[in-house]
Amino acid sequence: MSYMDAWEQIIAEQERERDRLRVNRVTVRVEGMKKSKHNVHQKEKVIEYGFVERDLYDENLIGRFELYFADRDTLLQQDRFGDEFAFGELTDEHAVATAIFSYLAEHYSQFLEETPFAISYNPIAEAWIIEGTLPPGWLGGVIYIALAKENGKLLMMYGTK
Repeated sequence: MSYMDAWEQIIAEQERERDRLRVNRVTVRVEGMKKSKHNVHQKEKVIEYGFVERDLYDENLIGRFELYFADRDTLLQQDRFGDEFAFGELTDEHAVATAIFSYLAEHYSQFLEETPFAISYNPIAEAWIIEGTLPPGWLGGVIYIALAKENGKLLMMYGTK
């Protein structure tokens, strides 16, 4: 297999993974700037997301294992934004999506470009993990967010490079 064939195979797999995440949609209102700070307009943005069940023995979780199966203290130590915010009880991935994407639209709208998002549940920390994705073939980092299930407290938010 040539280098180009291998690269095309990787890109195709990335696109299949992103298609699996395009199961659900939520629409948020984002403030957009025109040429001056005074001309602010709102636009609607559709965010796609899907629930991903993580397997403790999945070899592809290397490097992210500490998010999906970490305890709560470990998640709190990884927070780089320091936002103190709580959304209320988050019973499922739809409640998580509604809460966090509205929050991101208001405070960090640049991260909404990482759609579709993967939402998973960390049973050890009893927290929801939200992870952005990049288009196939792109290099760079994504946003990671952890929310407590019982009160929706923002436990951790950081981006990779």
